[in-house]
Amino acid sequence: MAANKNKFFLTSFILLFYLIFILFSCPFISFSFPSSMPLQGPNEQELLEEILSLDSKIHALKEKINFLNHQKEELNKALLRNKREIKNLDNALKEKRRKLSSFIIFAYKGGFGTFLAVLAGSETLGEFLRRLDNIIFITEYYNSVIDEMKTLIVIKKQEEAKIMENQKRIAKLEEEAKNTLLELENAKIKKEYELARAKKFLKDPKFLEELSKNWQVILPSLDYLLKNLTALPWTSISPDRLQVNYFTLTAKGEFFEKSLTEKLLSGREELKNVFFTITKEGITVSEKDKNGNIVYSITCTMELTNDGKIKFNPVKLEFNGVTLPPEVIKDLLTGYDLSFTPPPLPYELKISSIETDEEKLIMYFKK
Repeated sequence: MAANKNKFFLTSFILLFYLIFILFSCPFISFSFPSSMPLQGPNEQELLEEILSLDSKIHALKEKINFLNHQKEELNKALLRNKREIKNLDNALKEKRRKLSSFIIFAYKGGFGTFLAVLAGSETLGEFLRRLDNIIFITEYYNSVIDEMKTLIVIKKQEEAKIMENQKRIAKLEEEAKNTLLELENAKIKKEYELARAKKFLKDPKFLEELSKNWQVILPSLDYLLKNLTALPWTSISPDRLQVNYFTLTAKGEFFEKSLTEKLLSGREELKNVFFTITKEGITVSEKDKNGNIVYSITCTMELTNDGKIKFNPVKLEFNGVTLPPEVIKDLLTGYDLSFTPPPLPYELKISSIETDEEKLIMYFKK
């Protein structure tokens, strides 16, 4: 009985071993373990970059249209001022001409007879001189009227030239706005095409639509930051640590990232969730959402310009953990001035170089 039992176990073991050998050695059978979360492939990454690039382009085009409309509005106001000025000038010229015509009629109706008659009617030398003095006064007065008319005519011609120039500029702005609007519509159509293409290639393209939606929400905040980054009170900050070498008249100033965040960003409600992070790679400006998650960050290097300013050079843009392509940075930064004036320095020192390190911005000064 025991021998049969041992034989049964031995046979079962041999069969199990044989089955395992067949399964792992057969070229037609394979096993794979399902992934808990599918990795993002090249198609998803390509579509993501393309859609977010289009979103940034759409935003940039909308900003351009707003800017063009603002310029057009300002030019229309200037045009109205020019037209009012022309009307005032016409009224002034009309009054000057009326005065001058009455003078001409009085003075030259009979040649110089009228003036001569006034002088000839004098009974004494004193009366003659008094009348001559009055005639000279009247003549000088109307000479000044003539000069004023000449000046008004010149000013009127200048205002007319301004009106023509403003009309040309308005027409040019209208044409540019029309082309920009057409470009905007094409970008929107292309974005819809890319989203439709995503639905064909991807099993679940909703994450692309959600990212695009969130990106469009965050873009105005990012736009505000870019517009106001260089307008922050950079000239009022001072180094947190300053090392001066009086023998060589050089110095090294260190600005800590926490201090920069507090001094530059705390005064604006719109930037209350923005903060600086400084590494050897550069200075990064990031913004958190209400839950404390970073929604976007821009990493910039810094360089000195020829006119003594410091310029940000964006090299990396991340949104919701996704690194965006250079085209997005290019579209977003079009039209922004990212240079600022550094704080004034004592002893007539000048910035010789600038670099970043972990948690601090370093400036080197020399005489």
